Parts: sequence; structure tokens; C-alpha cells
Amino acid sequence: MIINFRFIFFLTLSFLLTGCLLSTGIDKSPKNKESKFKQGKPLSEINVKIVDLNKLTLKEIDRLNNKRLNKNQLKIIDYPEIYNYDYKYILGPADTINLDLTDTDDLDSSYKIGSDGTIDLPFIGKLNINNLSIVEAEKHLTTEIKSFYKYTDLQIEITEYNSSKAFFTGAIREQKTIQLDQKPIRIIEAAIQANFNPNSGSKLYGTKGFLRRDGKAYSIDLMQIIQDKNKKENFFIKKDDVIFIERNSDTIHIFGEISKPGIYFENLNYSLTELLSSSGVNKLTANAKNIFVIRENFEKNLHLDVFKLDIRNPTNLIIGKKFLLQTNDVVYVPAARIVKFNRIISLLLPQTDLFNSYNPIIQDGVKGGANVNVTE
Repeated sequence: MIINFRFIFFLTLSFLLTGCLLSTGIDKSPKNKESKFKQGKPLSEINVKIVDLNKLTLKEIDRLNNKRLNKNQLKIIDYPEIYNYDYKYILGPADTINLDLTDTDDLDSSYKIGSDGTIDLPFIGKLNINNLSIVEAEKHLTTEIKSFYKYTDLQIEITEYNSSKAFFTGAIREQKTIQLDQKPIRIIEAAIQANFNPNSGSKLYGTKGFLRRDGKAYSIDLMQIIQDKNKKENFFIKKDDVIFIERNSDTIHIFGEISKPGIYFENLNYSLTELLSSSGVNKLTANAKNIFVIRENFEKNLHLDVFKLDIRNPTNLIIGKKFLLQTNDVVYVPAARIVKFNRIISLLLPQTDLFNSYNPIIQDGVKGGANVNVTE
């Protein structure tokens, strides 16, 4: 009988290796896990929808007027998902966690979460724990580890908090990036960190503004919260929250070929025609074909609704009189020389409050040279 010694050698080697694996509790060979998280759209991408007022019926204009941003309809007390939010720390890139697995020390170590939201475990590979709470991460890792280990009593501890932040910006004494950890923080505590002083009386600072959370904007009034009129208003801060305080919370801005550019007050109920009349359009240099009203859409992410009016025909001023302006509208009267609308938006962004209620990273991307997608 011929003995194949090479075959016996490899059979013995594989048996020994299998025994080593089983001794640590591993059930099967390691493999990498594909990341389930996809990258989002670029921070600097703005979507613009242009609406031609000359083509709208009076009923359609009335519908737009009825949709005017009423901040009283955006109060926190009307949104239980805000005031009932139970704070949990959310894991993300640059956080460090410590793992302790019962009956084996194979995985016992500290792991820094990578930029892709994963940790790289010995024998197992990359597992994604981005945007999970500590409880969710423990459950997720335990499920994955079961495929490799017999005993899966896993303990997780966060040792470094680096990824979870909120932002306090706008007309306040100190622009503040708030580092979150396991301890919950309410908006009043965040305002104190931002050096908010309700008794300063300074016109440079405001008290009203927005909470921007999960793609939506909600009205806040710091004075009302401090006065404790409703405890629901003093909500817990969440990862990526932006609290934006306005200096002039009821204003309209007008730029371009006009005699008196600047700030006008929305509470005077200006129509577009009335504001153009008050500010004085320069008939020699203005492009009367395209008078623009630029309005940030708070119901969508990085979105502008732009209304244009052709006033070369004086009868169209009647349409402008029917169209009511809103808080934070930007009215722009361009020069007669034709300029691409993408260029107009890019020039106006640094000079206005548009998109100031987003976090500073997004603001920098938008103000620094945004890609503008225009649809009509």
C-alpha cells in the first residue's frame, strides 16, 4: 500500500488548526461584514424650485399666502417626538468602546470606530455600529458574534466620546459646539454654555429661533423656556441638533438695483409690490423681467423656493400686490445685464441668513460654493 505522507501532513495540520479555533469558542472561519450605511448627498448641494408668479391663478397665490410660516404652529409643545425624547448617546466615528466577552479574551480590547462607522474585530472582521445607542450596539454585536463564538455574554463600555455633537449658533454671545456624552443635557443648560443672557438688552442678540432636528425645523423662544411657562419646552438635546437664534426674527431683506436696500419688517404685512414701491426700484438699471423672492423651505433639506415676477407690464403689479411676503424672505432685483440664476444664489448666500439654521459644517459647505440645482 502506498502512503501519501503529504496528504497525512496537511490533514494533521488542518486538524490541529481546527482544534485551536474550537478551544477559543470560535464556531466558523472569519469573514468581513459589508457596511450597510451609504454616504449621504453632498453637504453643499442646494435644490432650487422656481415658480413663475405671472403664470399662477389668484387662487394659487392665495394658497401660497395661506402657507405663510406661522411660528406659533411650530411650537415644541405640539410635537411629542421632541419633548418626549428619551436621551441616549449615539455612537459614531472617533468614539472608542471597550469590549469584554465572557469565557474568552479574544475580543477583549478597546476599539476606535472608524470613519466608515465600523470596528474591526479579530477573527470576525468589520462590523458597523454607526448611529446606534450602546444598547443597540450590544445587541447587534452579540447577534454577529453568535456566528463565531459559543458564549456571547458581551459587555460594552464607551471610553471616549468624540462623535456626538450639537450646535448653538446665531445671535448669541458665544457660538457653541456642545460635546455630548452619557449625561443628558437640556436646552436651558445648552443656552447657559452658549453664554445666553436674557437680561442683556443688547440688540446684537436674540431670544427666538429654530431647533433643527432630523430634517425639520421647530420654533423656540428661550425667554419663554427660562420663564418656565411650559416644562415641555425645556427638551433634551439630541445628536446633530442645531439651535439657531435669530437677531431679527421678523424681517425681510431686499438687495439689488433699488434705492433703499436693507431690512424691512414682515409684521407690516408687505406685499411684493408694496415692498418694491417702498424700496424704490431703479428703472434704468433693474431687470424688470425677473424680480425674485427667495424663500428657504424649512420642510425640506437645503431647499429654496424662488418666486419670480415680470413687472415690465404695469398690470402685473396687481399680481405682486396679491403675493404676500414672509419672514426671512430675500427679495432680489437683478441688474439689466443677464446673469445665470445659479450665480445669483451663490452671490446672495454669504450676505443673507439663508441656511444659517443648519450646523456649521453644512453652512460652510453651502456658503463656500454650493452646487445649485434649479428646476422650474
